[in-house]
Amino acid sequence: MDFIDQNNDSSLLRRISKGDHAAAKEVFDRHAPGLFLAAKKRLSSVLNSRVDADDIVQSTFKSFFRRASNGGYAAPKSGDLFNLLIVIAMRKVNARADYHLASSRDVRKTSATAMSDDTDSPSTDMAVTELLMTIADLLEEFNELQREIITLRLEGYSVLEIADKCDRSKRTVERELQAFRIRLSQEFAP
Repeated sequence: MDFIDQNNDSSLLRRISKGDHAAAKEVFDRHAPGLFLAAKKRLSSVLNSRVDADDIVQSTFKSFFRRASNGGYAAPKSGDLFNLLIVIAMRKVNARADYHLASSRDVRKTSATAMSDDTDSPSTDMAVTELLMTIADLLEEFNELQREIITLRLEGYSVLEIADKCDRSKRTVERELQAFRIRLSQEFAP
């Protein structure tokens, strides 16, 4: 199907809520490139070393499809589906930026390009504090091994490094991180 009709967003959403994988693929294929460009543009050069636009896009669609499959969204007007996805993606970018710019792990402290970055503001500090409190609260829901895996990932370790440190398989680490991402996205879902 080469012709893309923006008016069928509501139809696609209804099909997704009924478990139609072809509709989910169509939404992904249609909106992923735009989301990738928006996320890449929004990520500062300071954060590029720790946050990838692809991760933002994947996380956005994961959150969207989870909620859409449960009927969590009303059928949007024409073009509104992309706007919804952009809002989810930008919230994820902001959350990751706030995390990585927190004083204890501020990427700017280790980045040569950060010397002239003046992005601190009271609203950013408050958002960072709120995000850290949310993450701390959510970590309490997980067992000790899960918390260790999540903490190592938040500190910037790769999945393979975490698997080695925790003596677990890569798949186990990915599964635990995914469980945390899902739980965290529930906190920030619109």
